Amino acid sequence: MKNGTLYAKRVKKFFTKLKSVYGKPDPPPPTNPIDQLIVGLLAADAPESKAIRAAKTLRDSMVDVNDLRVSTSGEVAAVIAPHIPNGEARADAIRNALNAIFRKENAVTLDRLPKMGRREAKQYLEQLHGVDAFATASVILWSLGGHAIPVDRAMHAVLRREELVEASASITEVQAFLERNVAAADARMFCMLMQQVVQRGAPRTPAYRGPKPTATKKTKRSTSRAKKSAAPSKRVSKSSKRASSR
Repeated sequence: MKNGTLYAKRVKKFFTKLKSVYGKPDPPPPTNPIDQLIVGLLAADAPESKAIRAAKTLRDSMVDVNDLRVSTSGEVAAVIAPHIPNGEARADAIRNALNAIFRKENAVTLDRLPKMGRREAKQYLEQLHGVDAFATASVILWSLGGHAIPVDRAMHAVLRREELVEASASITEVQAFLERNVAAADARMFCMLMQQVVQRGAPRTPAYRGPKPTATKKTKRSTSRAKKSAAPSKRVSKSSKRASSR
C-alpha cells in the first residue's frame, strides 16, 4: 500500500487513542471454528454484530450444521433475511463452504484445524469454495488465536474515513497492511476496538492529526507600509495648483 510508513504511524496513534477512550476490552474465549466460519461468511455484507445474530438464528432453526449443509439456499436465505442483506449469495457461500468441508473430512467439522500450524490452517481455509479472506482471518483470529486482522466493509469504510489507510487501497490490501503493522498480541483488542468505532463512531480529535498550520503573522512595519501604499496620496504638485487657480 502506498505511504505505508505514514499510515502505520497513524494506525498506531489511533489505536492508542481508542484504548484511552474505550478501555482495553477482555477478548472472548475461542469460538468453534465451524460457528466462526459461518459468522465470517455472513459478515461479508453486514456488521459482525448482525452476522452473529444471524448465525445464532440459523443454529436455532436447524437440527445441526449438517442439516444446514443440505438445506437449500432459499431456506437458508429466508432464515437470515431479517439480519443480512443479499441472503441468497450468503446462503450459497455457507452451503459451498460446508460441502467443501464435508468432501475433505467426510463430516461437517473443523476439529483438526487447531492441530495444524497457522499457515497450514490458513491455506486449508483459503482452499474451501466460497470462503473469502475475511472469513479466513475471522477463524484464524477468534477460533485459533492466530495473527490475523479480518477487515469487513464497515471497518474498511471507517479506516478510509479516518484517513488511516490509502483511500484507493482495497480491502485485501488493507487487511495485509494491518496484519503487518498490528502486533499479534494486539490483534484481537484492535479488532474489538475497531468494532466499537463502527458502532459508536470515532472519538473526537483523532490522535494522529496535529495542529493546523497557522498563517504567518505580518510584521507591524510591513502592515503599515501596505496601508500607506494602499491609501491615496494627499500631495498635490505645484503645477496642478497653478492650473487649478487659472
